Amino acid sequence: DQYFKGALFLHTLRSVIDDDTRWRQLLRAYCDRFKYSNIMTEDVVAFFNQRTGRNLTPIFDQYLRRAAIPALELRFQESDGVVSYRWKADIEGFAMPVKVGRRTNWQIIQPTTEWKTLKTELKKDDFEVATDLYYIDVIRN
Repeated sequence: DQYFKGALFLHTLRSVIDDDTRWRQLLRAYCDRFKYSNIMTEDVVAFFNQRTGRNLTPIFDQYLRRAAIPALELRFQESDGVVSYRWKADIEGFAMPVKVGRRTNWQIIQPTTEWKTLKTELKKDDFEVATDLYYIDVIRN
C-alpha cells in the first residue's frame, strides 16, 4: 500500500512539474546525486526545491507526513458562471497547482487553503479535474 501511494505521489509531483523532459532530467540528477548514499526526507525536499526553483516543501509535507490526501473543494454558482475552490489539506501553505476545466483544454489553477473564484462557462457536471494526473480527492458542492 505504501509503495502504491509513493508511486502516486511521484506521478503527482511529475504533474506539478508539468514538463516531462525536465522531470526526466530531475530524476537522473536525483539518482546521480544520491546514489550509494543514505539520505533523509529533508535531503530529497531540498534537492527538488533547489533544482526546480520552487518551494515544494508543503506538497512533500502533505503527502509524506500526513495520512490524508488533499481534497480540492469546489462550490458552483452556475447562475453567476463561477466556481469557488480551495484545498482542504493538513499543511498550512499547501498551494499545489491543478488542471481543471475540460480535458481538451485544461486550465491550471493555483488553489490555496483560502477560497478563490474562477469564471467558467462550464456547468457543475461538465467541469472536470485532472484526477488522473494528481493523487487527490475532489469534493463538489
